[in-house]
Amino acid sequence: MFEHVVEQVLAADWATFQKARPQDVPGICMFIWDEMVHRNVTSFPSKIAPYTQNNFSGVAEFIQKELGRPPVTEAYAVSYFNEITPKTSFIDVSLVRCWPNDIHIADVEFSDNRLPVHAGPKIKGELGRSYHGLHIFGDFINGLRGVAKEKGVERISLMVADGALYPVFKKYGFEVSETYMAQIAFKKAGMGFPMVLQLK
Repeated sequence: MFEHVVEQVLAADWATFQKARPQDVPGICMFIWDEMVHRNVTSFPSKIAPYTQNNFSGVAEFIQKELGRPPVTEAYAVSYFNEITPKTSFIDVSLVRCWPNDIHIADVEFSDNRLPVHAGPKIKGELGRSYHGLHIFGDFINGLRGVAKEKGVERISLMVADGALYPVFKKYGFEVSETYMAQIAFKKAGMGFPMVLQLK
């Protein structure tokens, strides 16, 4: 699609990921905590409250201590830049392999920076973006399916930040997580809930 693309790997392990993508850590940890509560690994759902009320400082260490093992075993974050906007990435992908046995999409952005979204009525599916999408999410998910199969991963998961994305993810086979908090967030807020794609 583009003549000149530069790849910048931001992190290839969890320790580096936490420094390179601190904005993704709270969502990952809350996803894992929700699964821990759902699977009765902890019987005190509110035990995480001091961390949520303190800008999530120390939340990754708390999750590891409560789980009794590393909650994230692999992590990867990458950005791509092209000749259209050389200083601003047009693709961003942040992934972790996390408990219970997921590849979790912490963040993904595929922007066609040749095609700005002009001011005016909101375009369905564009969610206030600056650019239209590259329409490669399906290829991305198919690639992740292959990685998951190779690694013996049972699910691909993600958090839905905007309710308008729900039908997009559903189209690719994702379903709202069956956890109590996921169901409440989906029904009452319509956003901020996890979705999972079962692979096994």
